[in-house]
Amino acid sequence: MKIYQLAARLEFGDAVSNHVLEIDRALSSWGYETGIFANTMDEFGRQVARPDSEYAGKKVAEEHLLIFHYSVFCSNYLKYLESGHPRILVYHNITPAEFFAPYDKGVAEFCRLGRELLPGLSGCDLALGDSEYNRLELVEMGFDADRTGVLPIFVDYEGLRGQKRDPGLARDCGDTFNVLFVGRAVPNKRLEDVIRAFFYYNRCIDSRSRLFLVGPSWVDSYDAQLRWLIDSLGLWDEVRLAGRVSQAELATFYDAADLFLCMSEHEGFAVPLVESMAFDVPVLAYSSTAVPYTLDGAGMTFSVKDFPRVGELAEFVRSDEKVRRGVIEGQRERLRRFSPGVVRETLRGYVGRVLGEAP
Repeated sequence: MKIYQLAARLEFGDAVSNHVLEIDRALSSWGYETGIFANTMDEFGRQVARPDSEYAGKKVAEEHLLIFHYSVFCSNYLKYLESGHPRILVYHNITPAEFFAPYDKGVAEFCRLGRELLPGLSGCDLALGDSEYNRLELVEMGFDADRTGVLPIFVDYEGLRGQKRDPGLARDCGDTFNVLFVGRAVPNKRLEDVIRAFFYYNRCIDSRSRLFLVGPSWVDSYDAQLRWLIDSLGLWDEVRLAGRVSQAELATFYDAADLFLCMSEHEGFAVPLVESMAFDVPVLAYSSTAVPYTLDGAGMTFSVKDFPRVGELAEFVRSDEKVRRGVIEGQRERLRRFSPGVVRETLRGYVGRVLGEAP
């Protein structure tokens, strides 16, 4: 039996791309013939995937299962719709357009098109969200609830923990109280709120604290707004915009972190929450969209963005050893649900369900 995957892009370091590759490895290990097709690829992607123009959809003669990853509007959805073979849709969520509208109308329109298309993709054998939040959104968009499920993103946290650390970066991080956020610098992540909460903590609680914002910038006007805010608050000595980093640097940042602070208002899964749990970094997060589903009681969450209160919560986690230890123990327990072995078995069950194979 052949199983093909179709995605919008296949790029090094991208969470969805890593998920596609881990699915391919799992399927191959179970004896399936596999193939990956993508619309956009970087140099790394071209080594492991083929252009989606080579996927012929309904014209492919041999019987196969198609797994279609939907994370951004892309014209290859037509190949998914035209396929006459069994289909699994994996929904990674698309950011609502209103987050980008004030900064980039082109990106906002792209997001709008992607979300508007979703109900038209419901004619599949099985639709999987990579979080319960995404699964519920599928149902809300008209998908048959009985033909939906949850397949968490494969997170190679063991590989990340095994990375050789960057000694120079470790020295730069110092022995201060280090607050970390990892993720793209995009409006829905609300990095400005992370900065404001940190400003209270640094000025009113512990001046020997630093904030590290790790992740690439995607929208120039939003990036400029963040820099203006850092400048206006006089935080350039305390805030570091690290941008895109290597895996070794990322592991070093997690090692040096004392707290992971998330103020995002839209997440489909939030991989850095899992990575933080893997490094025993206490998570303090705004309870929004997929965040409470990914944490599922682990970490510490809040539902109101009261920056002084968030700062005081951060100090509570830092200063009370019993609380900190309890948070970390809860995160370790939750992390077990995201182990590659558990996710693989979940995937195996869904593939067998669609193909009619015995468990």
